[in-house]
Amino acid sequence: MAHHDNGPRRRGVQSVDRALDILSALSAAYPRLQLSELAEVAGLPKTSAHRIAVTLVGRGFLRQEEDGAYVLGTRLLELGSLVSTTTALAHLTQGVAEELARATGETVLIAEVDWRDRSLIITGRREVGHAPDALSSIGQRSVLANGCISGAILSALPPDEARRIVPQLRLARRTPLSITDPGALLQEIEASRSRGFAIEIDQFIEGIAGVAVPVLVAGRPAGAVAVCGPTVRMPRRRLESIAALTQELRGRAARPPAPPRAGT
Repeated sequence: MAHHDNGPRRRGVQSVDRALDILSALSAAYPRLQLSELAEVAGLPKTSAHRIAVTLVGRGFLRQEEDGAYVLGTRLLELGSLVSTTTALAHLTQGVAEELARATGETVLIAEVDWRDRSLIITGRREVGHAPDALSSIGQRSVLANGCISGAILSALPPDEARRIVPQLRLARRTPLSITDPGALLQEIEASRSRGFAIEIDQFIEGIAGVAVPVLVAGRPAGAVAVCGPTVRMPRRRLESIAALTQELRGRAARPPAPPRAGT
């Protein structure tokens, strides 16, 4: 009896896994795939991939284009917007990004960290006017590594945990100034911890400078708020000034509202 009771449950979980494998096969690098490619990336038989894809198209999670290629559907946009407005990080940064963008005239990014695989995902972006094309868009995922966003998040960890994690990170040389030595990155993280923010100048993207402030949820870094722009507009003194403003706005957003006074 136990075997029969558990069988349907296993099949149910497997079907969900397969549907998620289909959706996860599509990415920024491969935003559209033919059925055979979709099946190959998801590791599924073509008949199974087709059956699941048809269901996902019917529910709006996939869309099939005229040439037969599959792309992500608009239903995911709706759900994605809910994710970006309902997380604890979103509540703590509500209004901060808009005010920073207005005050600085630069691009503001909200990034959330997923500690399960040590990845970052951009959950918010605000800008006034034209922003550099090289900057991350909402939904873009990357690994926790070098750069001001990663640096801010790592600086908010207990020092022992940061020292354990950093040697395990893949520190790519994105520019000639990228920090790729774990020891050097740990020194930069310690400096960021002491000042409360992380700075980068031409280290993650050539021609781009940025500053990031960590955001904590229940005492642990959940993400960061970053302000980025062309290096020619972002000398170190301005980055430090923007960091102070970001810290002030973050602190204001984290404070609970004052209770109403008696008689009001």
